[in-house]
Amino acid sequence: SAAGAVVTFDVSATDAVDPNPTVSCSPASGSTFVLGTTPVTCTATDANGNDNSANFNITVVDTTPPMLELPANMIIEATSAAGAVVTFDVSATDAVDPNPTVVCTPTSGSMFPLGATAVDCIATDANGNRTSGSFEITVTDSGTPPSIAVYLPIIIR
Repeated sequence: SAAGAVVTFDVSATDAVDPNPTVSCSPASGSTFVLGTTPVTCTATDANGNDNSANFNITVVDTTPPMLELPANMIIEATSAAGAVVTFDVSATDAVDPNPTVVCTPTSGSMFPLGATAVDCIATDANGNRTSGSFEITVTDSGTPPSIAVYLPIIIR
């Protein structure tokens, strides 16, 4: 999520005298680590109070692509011999980026010719993760009858 990731790790220690020295880490295993690099410091303490520390880094990266929300395939009636102007809504959601970019080709509001046209969409989040999908727009001439112009004869007397 945008908060980061829960990370678990295992750290152990050995001691020449104490068979079970106590180990504590900050932040602790099982904590939520934010995106980016977080240093972790672990300290081992034996029964006599002797201690030693070590450090390492946890790096959390966003590798999850956005989810595209595409409309269902559409069948649209032609408005002219060129086809029809079609508008549609495509959006995307992402676990980390609240506003992933969505680009579709052809774009919403374009003139779609008679027949089937695939609309290809790509969603990209701020970390460069991307996903793609498509849907189809079919423009038909199935419900618009031709118009008839009637010209009355001109009678001259």
